[in-house]
Amino acid sequence: MTDNDKIENQVGLVFQHVARLRTRYFDQQLAKHGLTSAQVYAINYLLREDGLTQVELSRLLGIGTVAVSGLVDRLESNGWVARKPDPRDRRSNRIWLTDKVSEKVGNMQDAAQAVNEASFAGMTPEEAEALVKGLRRVRDNLKSATCDEGDAPI
Repeated sequence: MTDNDKIENQVGLVFQHVARLRTRYFDQQLAKHGLTSAQVYAINYLLREDGLTQVELSRLLGIGTVAVSGLVDRLESNGWVARKPDPRDRRSNRIWLTDKVSEKVGNMQDAAQAVNEASFAGMTPEEAEALVKGLRRVRDNLKSATCDEGDAPI
């Protein structure tokens, strides 16, 4: 076995490469609709729970509050979200989806489907299901090993 073969068999590198390539392809699919994967992840969290604070969104996305502020600025400039003062905390704003974002939801779903189709090409449905099941177990194991009870779900 060559050194390259040994490196390619390291599971962490395979995970990292798969995640990076999926994100790159997702961004390519989204670009034609004026979206980025970072924007889609934020929109998806807001679709699940509209009206999050920037701090809450930052925690869910796993990025800093300054980065989230810039992300929300871009979402707001496209008319997809609106910041509104938090009635319970004058120092915070809540982020609300606008009706305009509904125009993009289908594009987001189509891009995700294209990524999954490319990812699972050549696999039987049973193989794809087994892979996803195994990855969920790995994710759950790592969450149990690293997360405190108050940590955000990934």
